[in-house]
Amino acid sequence: MNKSEAEYITLRLPFHVIGEDARLVYWTAWLCKLCAHRLLDVVKQNPFLANLSQYIFIKMGRKQCYDIIPNRRYIDGISTLIHASLQSAKALGVDITKLELKPWLLFQSETEPWAKGNLNIQFTEYDKVRVLVFDKDKSSRRITIEPVIPKGWVKLIRSLVEKALRKEIGYPARVYITDYGDGLEHLYGEIQVMVKYDFYLEVMKRFDKPLGNNIAGVDVNADRLNLVVINRGGDIVWKYTVRFPQITSRGYRRKRAWSIVGEAIHSILKNAYSHGASVIAVENPKIIGYLRYYWIRDGERGTKNYNYKVTIFRNSIIERIIWKAPLYGLQIATVNPKGTTHSEDHEYVMRRYGLDRHTASAYLIALKARRNIQRP
Repeated sequence: MNKSEAEYITLRLPFHVIGEDARLVYWTAWLCKLCAHRLLDVVKQNPFLANLSQYIFIKMGRKQCYDIIPNRRYIDGISTLIHASLQSAKALGVDITKLELKPWLLFQSETEPWAKGNLNIQFTEYDKVRVLVFDKDKSSRRITIEPVIPKGWVKLIRSLVEKALRKEIGYPARVYITDYGDGLEHLYGEIQVMVKYDFYLEVMKRFDKPLGNNIAGVDVNADRLNLVVINRGGDIVWKYTVRFPQITSRGYRRKRAWSIVGEAIHSILKNAYSHGASVIAVENPKIIGYLRYYWIRDGERGTKNYNYKVTIFRNSIIERIIWKAPLYGLQIATVNPKGTTHSEDHEYVMRRYGLDRHTASAYLIALKARRNIQRP
C-alpha cells in the first residue's frame, strides 16, 4: 500500500471453490482479461490515449468492452487498473507501445457505499462474499464464496461489514485467481479487499502515544530487519534484529513468507515503542507505483547490480512498516538511503560501536532522521 497515493491497504483472503462455481469464477476473470487486452491494444495503437484522465479513460473502456463483459462495474475496474499501469509506465520511462500484460486472471469492482459496500463483490457476513459472475456465453448469476479469514483480520472485517451493511462505508474489491485444476473442477484464489487506511487505524490501533522521545532506525533486507533506537543525543539505547532467511528459499510459499514478515514487523515496532521511540525511520523506497500489482510485465529493467525482485520485496516490507507504525503511536520518517551502506561513515560506525553492517545501517538511518528532525 502506498498510503500517499491510494490511502488503502489490501486484505488478501484465500478461498477455494469447486464445480460450477469454479467454472464461473474462471470465465468472469477470462472475460475481464480479454477486456484488458483490448484496452491495452487500443492504447498501443494510439499512444496519445495514455494521456487521458482516468475519468475519460474509463468512459472509453465502457465503449470498448461492453460487448466482451456486459457489466459497467467490472469494465470500470479493469479500466482503472490499466490506466494506473499506464501512468506508472510513463513515469518510469517505459515505451507504451512495448507493454505486455502479465498472465493474471482477476476481476475488480470499485467501491459503492450506497450498495452496502460493493455491488458486485459484496460481504453479506464477515466470512461470506456474494459475487456476480459470468459464464462464457455472458449470462450472469451470483454465487457465494467463503474465504478464509486470518485471525488478525477478523475484527477489522467484522467492523467493515457492519458499517457497509449500514451503508456507511464502501470498499473496492477484486477476485484474483491463483490456481485451478484440469477441467476447472477446483479453483483457488483470493478475495482482495481494499480498506481505507484511516478506518484500518481506527479499528486496529494499539497505542495512541509513544512512551518517550527517542528515534528508531530500521534497515530492511529480504532476510532480516535490523532496529537501532537512539536518544536525541545520538547515543544507542537499544539494538534488535529479526531474521527470516527461510523465506528467500526457492519455492517458499508466498503466503507463509508474508506471515513471517508481518510477525517480524510487529516485533520491530513493539521493540521500538517499548524502548521509548516516538519516530521510526526507514529508507525512502524507490517509487514503483501500481506496477507492484503486476498488471504489466516489466521486461528488462534490471541493470548489472540491480536485483529487481529483491528491491520490490524490500520496498513492500518498507511500505508495510510505514502503514503499521501508527498502530504503535509512532511517526514515520523516510531518509535518503545514500551513505547508509558502503560509505566511510558506515565503516566508521561499524568499527566504533562494534556493529555488523546491517545494524550500522539502521544506526545511520536513525541518525539521518535525527538530523532532519532537528534541522530548522
